[in-house]
Amino acid sequence: MSAEVPEKARLQPVDERELQEKTLASLAPYRDQDGRIYTIWATLAHHEDALRRFIVFGNHVLGKNTLPLASRELMILRIAARARAAYEWDQHVRIARGAGLADETILAAAAGSWDGLDELDRVLLTATDSLVDRQGVDDELWDRLTAHLSTAQVIDVLYTAGQYLTIATVINTLGVRVEGALALPLPEVTENKEETA
Repeated sequence: MSAEVPEKARLQPVDERELQEKTLASLAPYRDQDGRIYTIWATLAHHEDALRRFIVFGNHVLGKNTLPLASRELMILRIAARARAAYEWDQHVRIARGAGLADETILAAAAGSWDGLDELDRVLLTATDSLVDRQGVDDELWDRLTAHLSTAQVIDVLYTAGQYLTIATVINTLGVRVEGALALPLPEVTENKEETA
């Protein structure tokens, strides 16, 4: 997966003074420590109706997901690293740290080195790569997923990959910029050999 990332933002974030009250209410949980709406959401506010609807789905993937939090974050970070989506990467490094993941684990997993991970995370990351590359999984990988996960969890794997591929596409196409310095540098990504084993 190669990423097309513009050198500068193609859309500037919308000034919140221009937003409808119902949009501001939807964005209330999406503010940084200084009270500013996160750049991704302020940028997507150029289409307020779609943003409010997108947040509903995103709330499921980020807040009600049936996958273990650390495992979900490894999936998201792998997608962000492969897509070179720096904004997504930065936000989810911070969430992953909060979920107890060490920087070394974050960087290794995102880069494609999965030796130190448990079987569930290896299966999830293998599925993530397959979903990114082929928009599906083969029968062997399906059997591995269903050996570890409930049906609802497998669906959440698909929703997580889909949501964060969408966000990576938005970030890269619109040129959404990181708020400050990256929490960790984006790693160089390699193909994990487990996928072909």
